[in-house]
Amino acid sequence: AYKTLLSNLISNWRESWGQGDFPFLIVQLANYGKNPNDPVAISRKSELMEAQYHVSKEVPNTGLAVTVDIGGDGSDIHPKNKKDVGLRLALAARKIAYGEDIVHSGPNYESMQEMDGKIRIKFSNVGSGLEARGGDLKTFAISDGAKFAWAKAEIENPSEAGKVADSVIVWSEEINKPTAVRYAWSDNPVGCNLYNKEGLPAVPFRTDRLEERKK
Repeated sequence: AYKTLLSNLISNWRESWGQGDFPFLIVQLANYGKNPNDPVAISRKSELMEAQYHVSKEVPNTGLAVTVDIGGDGSDIHPKNKKDVGLRLALAARKIAYGEDIVHSGPNYESMQEMDGKIRIKFSNVGSGLEARGGDLKTFAISDGAKFAWAKAEIENPSEAGKVADSVIVWSEEINKPTAVRYAWSDNPVGCNLYNKEGLPAVPFRTDRLEERKK
C-alpha cells in the first residue's frame, strides 16, 4: 500500500502544480527499534523501506537517500545526523535535477547466483568498487527456504584487470543449500557496513521477494 500511495502522491503533486515531472527525492527510513539477535522473518519497517526504494526506481525523475547507517540510537526514527542526510540528498539532486555525471547513491542489489553452498550477489551503482567499512561485512542473512541464519560475506575480487569489485559472496555453515539472501533486513540493523568507495551505503534488500516478483 505504501508503494502505491507514495507513487500516487508524486503523480498528484506533479499534476496539481503543473510543472511536469519535477524531481522528487525520498529519504529512506533510518534505524528504529530493537537490534535483533537472530535474523527476522518479518520487518514491517524494512518492507516500507523496500517500497521507498522501488518507487525511486520505477517512478521517473526520483532519487533516494539511504540513511540506515546514520540513524539514532534506535529510539528515534529521525536521524540526529542531519548533515550527512543533506549531503546525500544534495548528491541525488545533482544527478536527478541537474544531470551531473556523478555517483549519487550506494550499491543496489542487481542479481543473485547460487553456487555450491554459497550465493553470489551482484550490485549496480558500485562507483569505484565495493568496500567493507570497519572490518568484516555484517548483517547479511542467508536462507534455504525454511529458515534464515546469519551469514558470512566477502567482497569478491574481480578476475579481470581494470574491473571494479561489484559482487559479494555469502554463505553460512548452517545452510547447506541456500536460496535467498537478505542484507540489513530488520528494524534496526546495527553494523551494516557495505558501501561503495565513494562512501555511500548499500540499500537494504532481500532477494527472496525480488526473485519471486521476477517470476
